Amino acid sequence: MEKSQKFEHTLPVADLSVSRIINQKALIEAILRKKKHGISKAVLAKELGLSKPAVSKNVADLIAMGLIQEHGEGEAGKTGGRKPIILRLNETYQYIFALDLSFQEPVCAIGDLYCNVLRLRKIKIGKNATADAKKAKVWRILQEMADDLDIPMDKIGLVMISQPGVIGDDGEVRYPKARHGAWIGIGLKKYLREQLQVPVLVENDVNLAAIGEAHFGADENLQDLMYIICGIGLGSGIILGGKLWEGCNRAAGEIGDFLRKDGRSAEDVVAIGGLIEHIAPLLDASKGQEELTFSRVVELVKAGDPIVTQAIYEVGCELGYIIYNYNVMLDIPIVILGGDCLKLGKTLFDGIESVLEQKPPLRPKVIPSTLKEAASILGGFVVGKNEILNKKIEENV
Repeated sequence: MEKSQKFEHTLPVADLSVSRIINQKALIEAILRKKKHGISKAVLAKELGLSKPAVSKNVADLIAMGLIQEHGEGEAGKTGGRKPIILRLNETYQYIFALDLSFQEPVCAIGDLYCNVLRLRKIKIGKNATADAKKAKVWRILQEMADDLDIPMDKIGLVMISQPGVIGDDGEVRYPKARHGAWIGIGLKKYLREQLQVPVLVENDVNLAAIGEAHFGADENLQDLMYIICGIGLGSGIILGGKLWEGCNRAAGEIGDFLRKDGRSAEDVVAIGGLIEHIAPLLDASKGQEELTFSRVVELVKAGDPIVTQAIYEVGCELGYIIYNYNVMLDIPIVILGGDCLKLGKTLFDGIESVLEQKPPLRPKVIPSTLKEAASILGGFVVGKNEILNKKIEENV
């Protein structure tokens, strides 16, 4: 065997490609962490343990792809010398359109690759609107937001749809429930994909909200949390060790399906529909109310109506038992509550606390979401941003 063959340790082409993809993704993540301050190639090499030539080659590739840009010079080192060139992500390479269908009035937004919310709108449309009217409304709002921002439609690189339910690998909702059905099965995913000619991803709304809270919530350093949404439905998203826990069937966190002794599910009792069903006959008996709506319930609890206040307190107690029992299994330090239930105010949290204060050893801290209706939107931006950047890198290599 010739000497050159015997001592040759070069990687096969496939391995070199994989190594390049890994390195370029790591560089992008490091640049993202610095956000708008930017970072130099020397610092990147030090933080990632890569050689300076490897960083220079991969950075040149990322600049050629349009994913990162040079943004002026940084400060010179203590010993002087040339000032380093600062690198930043090109946040306008493409934009993300995110749509959250878990609220009574769905929320949509456009964001950049730094996950900044550039425009956010609520979709106001009648309960009896046809499927075509709903799809046309979403498309019209997207066009209006893009026009307001002077974003060409061909710069929308991906659409993220978040909605209640267990989402299969095909992006369709498994086991759909009637109360979630207003936007399910109307062909929205296919419609937007055909209109924009870009990928359209569908994910569980609460999972995306949990990702949003982990990245942008009150404490961005949390590695373990549970996000509970209570509104049209009831569900939770779980972050363990900084990663989303979905379970083997992508159904982890479906606490709305918890069974009660009376045969009803937790969602039947705690979600908006169950709350109204519980309160309506009580108000009819005492005040002869017209058809009860959630907006009316919110008005009554703000006015201090004793019947409504007691009902909401009881819903809080139900949530308190759910949170406590779930925490016995997961031992999570913080639970973040979001969804339309936040409109019910302090009374709901009083009910939760009345249960948890009886069980101090295993009780987590329960706080309202600071992101509110933007939680799932921001989580969608995180997932969408990763999809756009990773796809570009993999295609280029």
